[in-house]
Amino acid sequence: MLEFNPLTDASATPQLLEMMRDLYSEDPSDANAPGEERFRQTIRVLLEKPDRGQIVLFFEDQTIQGYALLIPYWSNEFSGTLLFVDELFVKPEARNRGIGQQFFEFLRARRPFDAIVCAVEVSPKNDRARKLYSSLGFEPRSHKMMLRRLL
Repeated sequence: MLEFNPLTDASATPQLLEMMRDLYSEDPSDANAPGEERFRQTIRVLLEKPDRGQIVLFFEDQTIQGYALLIPYWSNEFSGTLLFVDELFVKPEARNRGIGQQFFEFLRARRPFDAIVCAVEVSPKNDRARKLYSSLGFEPRSHKMMLRRLL
């Protein structure tokens, strides 16, 4: 049985850190790849300030098989909360079992943070993720995001 449970304490931190390392190893960021210190900071901030976002763990038969980082923000364009799936990872041995698809069905049913729209980011090399997102109704935007560090 598959369950999606918010992280509510630090007990799963070792498993979560391992999955975060695996994500950035498999699909490197074009920015500075976060390391252990940033991973721990993300976990700590989201546990201490749940209004800033949420970590959801994917459980299959009591075993953690993946996670997602959900970050909400108000969107003037959509006139409501946009839920950004900042990270999504399913362990290699648990892939091809529909976990990603079921996770997005969970988001649609539960609407965390009262979100009215969901956004994902996918690297150009990650064809599997792009195919999944397209099959679920995600569409590419014509605008490209640009970033500039403030610190």
